[in-house]
Amino acid sequence: VMGIRGLPANYGGLETCAEEVCSRWARAGHDVLVYCRQRRYRDRISCYRGVSLRYVNSLPSKSLDTLSHTFLCVLDLIFRGRRYRYVHLYNTGNAIFIPLLKIAGKHVVLSGDGIEWKREKWGRLAKGVHRLGEKIAARLADHIVVDNEEVAAYYRKRHGIGTTLIPYGANELRRDNALSEQLLEKHGLEQKKYFLFVGRIVPEKGVHELIEVYRALDTEMPLVIIGDDDNRSTYREEVFSNASASIRFLGFVYNEAYEQLLLNSYMYLSASRLEGTSPSLLAAMGAGVCCLVNGIPENIATVKGAIPTYEQNNLSDLARCWQALVDDPEEARRIGERGARCVREHYSWDVVAAEYLELLGASTPATG
Repeated sequence: VMGIRGLPANYGGLETCAEEVCSRWARAGHDVLVYCRQRRYRDRISCYRGVSLRYVNSLPSKSLDTLSHTFLCVLDLIFRGRRYRYVHLYNTGNAIFIPLLKIAGKHVVLSGDGIEWKREKWGRLAKGVHRLGEKIAARLADHIVVDNEEVAAYYRKRHGIGTTLIPYGANELRRDNALSEQLLEKHGLEQKKYFLFVGRIVPEKGVHELIEVYRALDTEMPLVIIGDDDNRSTYREEVFSNASASIRFLGFVYNEAYEQLLLNSYMYLSASRLEGTSPSLLAAMGAGVCCLVNGIPENIATVKGAIPTYEQNNLSDLARCWQALVDDPEEARRIGERGARCVREHYSWDVVAAEYLELLGASTPATG
């Protein structure tokens, strides 16, 4: 597995997916190796949840970090990891290295995260790399995995190929009273009396728009923002300048602490304009938290009618829906229950891991 930052997951949705899926493969008796970015891990353990870890360096450059790391991983795999037959590669930009993997006789499955070249954070060169990688993957990857029907439709129209739809999963979360009380006290919060956003602080996530709408609400509950941007962009600095007693930035929070903060929130919100299947949305739904998200096609496909969406990119409608749920706690509770049922029925990590295994073991490309 390559193309992520590594394990344990300490950044975003791709890493969480890799951790949940790879640990289940290892538990089933498979030999699994995950490549990690050396500079991101001070404690370089050799095994995590049954998964072997190998640390490879990268160029200390924002624009070349990912590609240089994946290139070195590919070389390491070819010359040191010959026994591994299957490669699960994340990120369409990294797909430019698929020719090398195919020459080495590897079976390659590529997983993207939405339509990556559309992300506002990328400059012209990065968008070009993602477009090129997408084209190479469409021709050479044994399988392309998408996490949302909207992305599958894009590949059919743009490249004339079928893909395999495997969404992210979500775990059922349970409240740890002691840890919850500790975290709420630490951050000056009260149970079920704060709003929550989770995600990277990048333009397409719409954090600035959430803040704009929040300020116009009639509520005393604070808006809590979990996430950050490693690149310390101008956008990130502008968003963080809004920090106040009512707008709290907690930075990156993971694992049990993240789960407990999620479980104790009144409502999860997202104004993101570009998604596949959002892992943080699934986690919030699985936690039984009331959710309200942008009505982009990807989100509508994800929630399956279980939770409300506001009119696509319409901040006035976001304000209307948000205020209505603030004023109606009983409706917010019912939405949380519907979201939890949806996750139990449609988004199991056990099923996701099994579907990937079936795909990796297949001898012919998917045609779905």
